[in-house]
Amino acid sequence: MTNHLSTSLQADEKLEQQVDPRRWYALAVILLPILLNSLNTYMIQVALPSIQNSLKASFSDAQLIVAGFSLSLAVALIVSGRLGDIYGRKRLLLIGVSGFTLMAMLGGLTSNPTLLIVIRIVQGLAAALIQPQVLSMMQVNFLPREKGLVFSIYGALMGFGFAFGLILGGILVNWNVFDLGWRTIFFFNVPFGILVLLCLPLLPESRGGRTQRIDWIGTFLIMSGLFLLVYPLSEGQKQGWPQWIWGCLILSLLLLLAFITVEIRKQKRDGDPLVDLTIFKQRLFGVGMTSVVLIYLSMFSFFFLLTYYLQFGLHFDAQETSLAFLPLGGGFFLTSLLSSRIVSRWGMVVLRIGALVTGICFFLFIVLLYMDAIHLLSIQYIVLLLLYGLGLGLVTTPLTRVVLGTVPMKDAGTGSGLFNTFMYLASSLGVALISILFSASLGQSLASAILSDYARAFSVSLAACGGLALTAFVCLCFLRDRRAS
Repeated sequence: MTNHLSTSLQADEKLEQQVDPRRWYALAVILLPILLNSLNTYMIQVALPSIQNSLKASFSDAQLIVAGFSLSLAVALIVSGRLGDIYGRKRLLLIGVSGFTLMAMLGGLTSNPTLLIVIRIVQGLAAALIQPQVLSMMQVNFLPREKGLVFSIYGALMGFGFAFGLILGGILVNWNVFDLGWRTIFFFNVPFGILVLLCLPLLPESRGGRTQRIDWIGTFLIMSGLFLLVYPLSEGQKQGWPQWIWGCLILSLLLLLAFITVEIRKQKRDGDPLVDLTIFKQRLFGVGMTSVVLIYLSMFSFFFLLTYYLQFGLHFDAQETSLAFLPLGGGFFLTSLLSSRIVSRWGMVVLRIGALVTGICFFLFIVLLYMDAIHLLSIQYIVLLLLYGLGLGLVTTPLTRVVLGTVPMKDAGTGSGLFNTFMYLASSLGVALISILFSASLGQSLASAILSDYARAFSVSLAACGGLALTAFVCLCFLRDRRAS
């Protein structure tokens, strides 16, 4: 027993000598790009109806402005994590932030909805170079006992970006500096991006621990398969569901099956697959990733439709919309900040409670809509949205730490990319699928629908979101009750 303890202490001391003593300063720098991306995502969420009206875009175009960004993020994340492992995470961060900032400037200058969709897709590709590098650096630069605090800071920053991004987005659109309106949202990112670029030289370079190659066949199969899955769902509603839409969906499934087959074959031959699918044999990882998909499907669907209900159904302006989101963001920020301590004390039951609370809140929202569909800034809605935000922070932030904690250190970049791929794929799929349900329930165009139509369509969509959240709760019940370390 004494020898075992002595060996453990020696291993800890050796590990402590290997980590960079300036890692906490570096953490502040590597989290700046995450804040940049988070603010951008939620500012555009509030401004989306204004963008649609200004550019005379369709509801389908508005979906693609959001879903196109998330989709390009999702399809590029796995390979970008591997690229960071091979060519250097700092180098990939530099390229990603530069591309993100350039696309923000171009997005503020464009007046064509199709061009804006293309710019958002390219901006999503740039963002895909950022996210895995940050999570990889968090995984490899800190001691095991420090990772709880590190991921809590990461979660709190995401919560801050969510809450502050929604508020700032509404303020900037209403402020209307130089009569720029929604364009201010894009231009805001330019000086912020330049600030991040100036700070990046302070970071040390890091790479994966072994020689790796890019699996280009696997990359092509998964990128093509995911694109052909999400894009037709967004376009099908606008095009009237022609045969080519169904052909694309069938082809996407075939490509994804081919991807799984190729990756398994490469793994058996001791090759270098893009994704080590054997990781899904770990029960914690598999259930955790399923829960990630279900939670983020419901979350992003809700954000998207709440914005449209407020601005089209109730004719809120952008600033009033941001005020409606404020209690949600505040609750999320609070529990994200405290989640590490709570999970360390109470274990996995915290995640289950968080998922259950979010699911119940959706159905309570439906009840309130039947009682009062107009006054969404009243105290009962504020309390309900605060409760939803608290539950969301309890399940999403610890889930990040739990899932990534199962990934071997040597595959930190690939594991981070895989986690974020599932998250952003759920975002793009959620917006596409829930928009189909919302439009079908609405029964007419956004412009001609009346409040009762919006309340009905919103209620049906909320029921779907609640079902997804409660299914996530059931999945989390299958996790063994262990304390996050």
